[in-house]
Amino acid sequence: MRMKCTIVIVMAIVLLSGTQGAADEDSKPGLGMWVWPQTAFDTAVAREKLLAFCAKEGITHFDQHISIEKGSSDPSVENADALAMLVVAARKQGVTVNALRGSGDMFFADNHEQTLRELRALIAFDKRLPAEARLSGVKYDVEPYSTEEWKAGGESQKKVILDYLSFLRQAKALLKEEAPHLKLCVDVPFWWDKREFAVRFGGHEKLFIQHIQDQTDYIGIMSYRPNWQAVLECVERELAYAEEIGKAICPGLETGEIKGEESWISFWNQPQSAFRQTVSQLQEKLSGNQSVRCIMLHHYSSLVVYLGDTASKPDLGDGP
Repeated sequence: MRMKCTIVIVMAIVLLSGTQGAADEDSKPGLGMWVWPQTAFDTAVAREKLLAFCAKEGITHFDQHISIEKGSSDPSVENADALAMLVVAARKQGVTVNALRGSGDMFFADNHEQTLRELRALIAFDKRLPAEARLSGVKYDVEPYSTEEWKAGGESQKKVILDYLSFLRQAKALLKEEAPHLKLCVDVPFWWDKREFAVRFGGHEKLFIQHIQDQTDYIGIMSYRPNWQAVLECVERELAYAEEIGKAICPGLETGEIKGEESWISFWNQPQSAFRQTVSQLQEKLSGNQSVRCIMLHHYSSLVVYLGDTASKPDLGDGP
């Protein structure tokens, strides 16, 4: 009887270990989702709806955008009690949560001090949570190409790139010292792997995206294309480098309503079957690849409409 119990325990440990961390040879990457609105968690009903949607669609991770209260005192997380209840409930459901932050100039050198103070606020919030229900990481969706400094090109753009990398190095050091369990991750456009954005940083000349991968635990890639072949083409170079350095990537799909000439990159006007088939094909093609953390879906506000959970688009917000 004792031997039988021991065998059962060992088998249970093996099974549990297989559900954590990187994918094994036979597993397919799961699904993640961006969640931008604060209204997604500010009431019990909202939290229940969000987690029910995750359960229905097989989503096992989401990045929840978090607002920071900025005053004369140290920054703090807004609506912290409601957010804590969301994270705890999500972890009980087997869903991991990142704290999501972002703005175009957040990584500018002049803003480093404030952005690091806000990171410390996220760390302080995380320390309030039960040990078994902590945040998974901190995700930054910072898109400096929307700023005049980036658009100016030349030395101005190069400074933006170096400022970006400098902040990541500081954030990585802070997390290592104060919250080593929190992963540092960023969202990036797939085109940051162009040679024109290569810079020398930390004594090495590399592509901008490669420097970013060096400084983070994993990256989400805005590989917004409406078929699996195009998505894989978008992430090919980043995936190869992730495999080389032992990091991970998350390919991304867009489901939001995009107007104008770029509307074709989203599934919004395509049948659900096209979206679900693309997700399935990506999971199949990336099955067993330990450098693919999950497939990210953009975003909750559009998904609940696109997949038929509400009759009209809710006023949930589209970004920070």
